[in-house]
Amino acid sequence: MRVAGATLVRNARILDFPVVEAVRSVLPLVDEMVVNVGRSRDDTLATIRTAFANEPAVRVLDSDWSAECAGRVLAVETQRAIDAVDADWVVYVQADEVLSDGGAEHLRRAMERHVDDCGVEGLLVDFLHHYGGPDIVATARTWYRREVRVIRTGRDVRSYHEAQGFRVGPSCRRVRAVVSGARYHHYGWSRPLRALNNKLLLDRELYGRTRRLQTIKSLPWQVGLKRFEGPHPSWIRDWLNERRGTFAPIGPPRWTGEQLRLLVSAWIEGLSGTRPFEYRNYVAVDDASVPLLIRLS
Repeated sequence: MRVAGATLVRNARILDFPVVEAVRSVLPLVDEMVVNVGRSRDDTLATIRTAFANEPAVRVLDSDWSAECAGRVLAVETQRAIDAVDADWVVYVQADEVLSDGGAEHLRRAMERHVDDCGVEGLLVDFLHHYGGPDIVATARTWYRREVRVIRTGRDVRSYHEAQGFRVGPSCRRVRAVVSGARYHHYGWSRPLRALNNKLLLDRELYGRTRRLQTIKSLPWQVGLKRFEGPHPSWIRDWLNERRGTFAPIGPPRWTGEQLRLLVSAWIEGLSGTRPFEYRNYVAVDDASVPLLIRLS
């Protein structure tokens, strides 16, 4: 069984992405790792090459991301990285995601268990979304709880939309996936305030947006913010410690119709243990018994 990794990044210094930490977190799991580095306004390419100069498994693609793709550019460039590997499985990690300690073992066991099971096209990873700093997590239904982050090759599984997940074939069918037990920590909204404001500027370039910019002074409060008590992945602890005191603050509570709706949803979820009408990019397949018709399709 051959396993590859794939990620993409651009302007990593300006946007303060923990991309080196993201790559290192999955590196013990893969035989090769492709990093698609888009042309940047900073030294992202040199940073990646220097960080992994002694890692023969890491291969860097120096690419020019097309502005013509507009809202699909991240999916297109994710697919470029995936298409560059030769493996049975591809582990995808974004530049602001870090695999938890022990997660590699969960993913490896799941891949080995399903390597010959054609009814399984992907593996699901649980998510913790850090918000406004490393010590708070966002849990409202607007944040996805699981997503496909490992895909089987040879099944036309392709990056979808803004590269949050994957779809299959020309019809964009949802991926048939099983729970892996692994977890990603997402730090996209747990970065210094300066980096989040830089993101607004560069998103205009990336997506061709023209709406008026407003400087972020704080992140909006939302229902479902909780204190994070657990350990962060060992790969990112130094990165977090170096940025203490610079993370974006969270604004005061402000109740809106949307927040009230999320509060009701959270109350129902707490009582029932389920999230009604949850949006999913995938079809969850029973790990113990994949239906025969799916196996044969």
